[in-house]
Amino acid sequence: MSSIETSYIVTAVVGIVLGFGIFLAVRFLLPRRLKATYEAQREMIVQKAKERQGQLVQEAKKRADEKLQQMTEELEVTLEEERLSLESLENDYALQEQFAEHEEERIQKLESSIQVHQKKISDLEESLTAQNDEKVSILVEKQSRLAQIADCDVQTTKQNISDTVLNDRRLDSQKRIKELVDDLESHSKKGAERVLSRILSRYQPTFVWPKSVNHVEIQNPRLFEAIAAESSTLIQDLGQLSEGVELTLSPAEHEGMPSVIRLGGGYGIYKEAVRLTLEEVLPRGPSQWGRIERVYQKHRQAIEIQAAKLGRQAVNELKLNNIHEEIQKMVGALNWRTSYRQNQFHHSVEVSRLAGLLASEMGVDPQIAKRCGLLHDIGKGIDYRIEGSHAVISGDYADRFGEKRIVCDTVMSHHNDLVLDTPLSFVLKSADTLSGARPGARINLEEGYQERLHAMEEAIKTFSGIQKVAIMNGGREVHIGVNHKRIREEDLQDFCAAIARKIEEDVAFPGQIKVLVTRRFEATAVA
Repeated sequence: MSSIETSYIVTAVVGIVLGFGIFLAVRFLLPRRLKATYEAQREMIVQKAKERQGQLVQEAKKRADEKLQQMTEELEVTLEEERLSLESLENDYALQEQFAEHEEERIQKLESSIQVHQKKISDLEESLTAQNDEKVSILVEKQSRLAQIADCDVQTTKQNISDTVLNDRRLDSQKRIKELVDDLESHSKKGAERVLSRILSRYQPTFVWPKSVNHVEIQNPRLFEAIAAESSTLIQDLGQLSEGVELTLSPAEHEGMPSVIRLGGGYGIYKEAVRLTLEEVLPRGPSQWGRIERVYQKHRQAIEIQAAKLGRQAVNELKLNNIHEEIQKMVGALNWRTSYRQNQFHHSVEVSRLAGLLASEMGVDPQIAKRCGLLHDIGKGIDYRIEGSHAVISGDYADRFGEKRIVCDTVMSHHNDLVLDTPLSFVLKSADTLSGARPGARINLEEGYQERLHAMEEAIKTFSGIQKVAIMNGGREVHIGVNHKRIREEDLQDFCAAIARKIEEDVAFPGQIKVLVTRRFEATAVA
């Protein structure tokens, strides 16, 4: 080992010993010094806190003194204001007392004045009462003398004056009402003519009205003899199958003309089925007459299918919705029903179209109007087996199959069986009249028409007590006036029913006839 290394080691050992000594000195001396420093700092902080405490106390005391001084001043000001207000109220009270005293004096003076005036008024009333009594007595005396002179009492004179004034006013009112009615009728007529002119210009029917055939010709005389034979039941069998269709065998009226089987009454479909059955079975001879039931049912079913198809076709063409299938069948069945030779199916469709046009012109719902027009005569197809007006039957069946009340009532009203003053009712009546009155629509032979009217009048005049007879509406209505002395009021309904039965027995007529009997009592005096 060299000397240099030895010196290094010695130096290191010496350094370590010195460092350890310094460490021990610092360890024992430093805490004592720090403790003394901390003590000095604590005393200084405590001293400063005490000085700060004194300052804060002085400041708080000063602020409290200032606040107390301010509150004292405010209280003094408030007290002064209250004192002044109290003095003002005392002054006002004194003034009000003075005013009350003055008012009391004035009221006393007014009461005294009122008493004086009341006494004057009482005196005047007594004076006026006495004068009025005197005037009344004078007036009564003068009226009595005037009545004696004129030979007429006061009440009669008043009544005469009142009647004269009322009659004059009534006459003026009647004249004014007549002027207004005439003016209204004139304007209404012109308006109606314009509406009808527009309707007729818009409506141009294109269909051809079919002609109904209600008979079957028998060309072979031997065939006629076979049908007319007592052993033949062809006519009776078809009558039973068709449920009400009347078959009449008529011989040839002139040489060279065929014999015929005439068909009348009953349901239109059944009558057409009978006609087709006869046309198919008769040429085949009596040997085939035993199968008429099967042939009849075949034609009847085919026509019923055709009727349903016609009803659907009409509904679709008119663009109507929710019409029951039974109603559609009844509409289609009108194709085999005529009135004055007018086909009722085409009539119903035409009335529906016209009603829609009229309704659009008059501001009424066109769909409801067309519905009423299509359904208005469906009762004609079944009126042979239901008693009553076809209009009532139509409305009843429409109601039965779900139509609205307004539709049913309007249908019932188109022949006034139900009185209904609505725009829709007048639209339907007008459309029905236009379709029936159109030239060529209906055929009413003048000779037969006059004969029917004459027969109706003769049947009515067989009853006693008849004063006058008026046949109206093309023979559909009869108005009868009876003598009130001969016919009692409680017998009127039975009397009317008896006349209707007599007309049914003695007169042949299409459709129905309404009988109206009027019993009127009148008293006449001449002044």
